[in-house]
Amino acid sequence: MGSKPENELERAMLLAAMQESARPEFYRLLLDSELVVLGEMGERISIETVENGGQKFHPVFTSDTRCEAFAPREMPRFRMQGRILFEVTRGAAFVVNPGWDLSKTLTPEEIAWCLSVPQAGGNLIVAQPKVHPKRLIKALCVLFTSRALIKAAHLAYVAREGVDHEAHPIIGLVADGDVPRLAEEIFQAAAEALPGTVIDVVWLNPDAPLNDLQQHLLGVTPFYKRTLTLN
Repeated sequence: MGSKPENELERAMLLAAMQESARPEFYRLLLDSELVVLGEMGERISIETVENGGQKFHPVFTSDTRCEAFAPREMPRFRMQGRILFEVTRGAAFVVNPGWDLSKTLTPEEIAWCLSVPQAGGNLIVAQPKVHPKRLIKALCVLFTSRALIKAAHLAYVAREGVDHEAHPIIGLVADGDVPRLAEEIFQAAAEALPGTVIDVVWLNPDAPLNDLQQHLLGVTPFYKRTLTLN
C-alpha cells in the first residue's frame, strides 16, 4: 500500500516517523481526530484485536482508505474521536493503520501519557507555587541523574478553571528519546514521593512550535539541568 498521506493526521504521522520534533503534533492530532475503529458500539464497545509478536492490539485507522485496505467492507466499524476512544479503553494497547507502510503501535503507558497532557486553552491557569514540593523535586532529581536523555526539567502548577478543585504540579521536560516512557517513570517517582498527587508531564522541544503552556514552562527557571562532563 502506498505511503502517500491523505489527511492532516497521516501527514503528521509520516513527519513524526522522520523527525522527533514532530511527534508532539502527531499525538495532539491523534487525540483530536476522528478515528475508524473495527468493532461495534452499542451499550458496550467491542473492538477487534490483532496479534503481533505475541502481543494483542486493537487496530484503529486514520481514514476509511486505510481501514478498507486492511479489513473486508462487511466487517462492522464505527468512528470515534481519539481522545474519547483512549479514555474509555484505558489500559488497552492499539496499533494505528496496521497493514499500511507506516503503522504505529501505542502501548498503554504511551496512551496514558498522551491523555495526561493538559489541553491548551483559555481556561487553563498556570502559576508558580508559593511553596515548592521539595520531596517531589528531590525524587525527580535523583531519577534524572540516571537518565541521560533528560536535559532539563521545569515545574509549574496548573488548574483547569471550573474543573480542578486545586492546582497540581506539571513538569516541562526537555529530553530526547522515548518521552512517554520517561513520563511513566516520572509518574512512578511522583507516586512514591507524594502519594495521591496528580501530576502532568509536557514535552518541551525548543526546536519545534510551542503552545502557550509550553512557552510558559520553558521560560521558568529549570529545577534540574544536566551538566556536560568532558572526559
